[in-house]
This record gives sequence, structure tokens and C-alpha cells, in this order.
Amino acid sequence: MANSIPGIGGSSPSNQVDIVETSPASKQDIAGSPQSAGDSAASQPATDTTDLSSLGSFIAGAAKAANAQSSIRTGLVASLKAQIASGTYRPDPNEVAARVAAALRP
Repeated sequence: MANSIPGIGGSSPSNQVDIVETSPASKQDIAGSPQSAGDSAASQPATDTTDLSSLGSFIAGAAKAANAQSSIRTGLVASLKAQIASGTYRPDPNEVAARVAAALRP
């Protein structure tokens, strides 16, 4: 394997030096000579795998189920719309203030 590194071997960045891999192990591997038992794992192609625990699977399933459900309570919304339309919706100002204050607390 050869790499060119600009600026090595001279004062000008336009000069380039080729670096060639010369280790005995790499020459033997390239030549096709048998590898030792310790090197057999290195010769196997690397694969990426993922192993999720049962807890991870449970959490993923719960998150998927939660995302499938709507956070809007359609029955309550319909009831409030009907009260507003008929003019009978009268929220308690103290209750509204208490809920707003509770929502603003850290």
C-alpha cells in the first residue's frame, strides 16, 4: 500500500514521498502464506451486529405503542366545543390560574 504525503522529504510542499508498507507479516499475508492460529480472527471479515436485551425490546415496543396513540382526548374536545358554541362554557378563573401556575413551576 503506498501513500503520498505532501511536504515530506523536502522544503517545498510540492515534493512528495511515497511510503510503502514493508513489514514481514504484510509481505507474507500478501504472498498467500498460511497464517498462524492467532491471526485467524483477523482474517475473518468484520460484521456489525446488534444484540438488544429483553428490556430494550420491551421499551421499544412501549414507545411504539405510545406513539401510535393520540394525546388528544377527542371526547373532551367535542364536549368543550359544544359548550363554547352554546355559550354555557364557564371555566373557574381560580382553577385556570392554579393550573397555569403549576405548569410554569420548574
